[in-house]
Amino acid sequence: MDELQLEKVYELFSAGVGAHSDMSLRFVGTEENRVVLELPFQEKHATDYQNGSLHSGALAAALDSACGFVVLLSLKAPQAIATINLRIDHIHIPPVGEDVRIEAECYQQTAGFAYVSAVASSLDSKLKLCNALGIFKIGSPGPPLDRNLLNLQAG
Repeated sequence: MDELQLEKVYELFSAGVGAHSDMSLRFVGTEENRVVLELPFQEKHATDYQNGSLHSGALAAALDSACGFVVLLSLKAPQAIATINLRIDHIHIPPVGEDVRIEAECYQQTAGFAYVSAVASSLDSKLKLCNALGIFKIGSPGPPLDRNLLNLQAG
């Protein structure tokens, strides 16, 4: 997939679900079956009782989004996916007022399911905030994702 196609897939992905655009997730990069996104700090996603760090729910939503996006990128043809299971182990509270980096990997696909792992950390990757493991259903009921929309050539 070239850079323009990748941008179109990300636009489709981030605009298709309100939570994705509301979080303002930034696409940083990708390599084989891996994706890196950044979740910018926003006060509306902060907790007051923890001195203004990102709320664990916002972090969980961003992890789910990153995992779903890496699954979408790993498919030969775009199609609807659904989160079946997402286990998140919270390790450390995010630093107050700081952005978060999320790295996700789709490490296996079999029998209509994709298996992913992800890590959320500080931008410098020195402080690990969460680990995640997930299972996604490929070809679930959902919006049709037309290959022509993305200008992908049948291969």
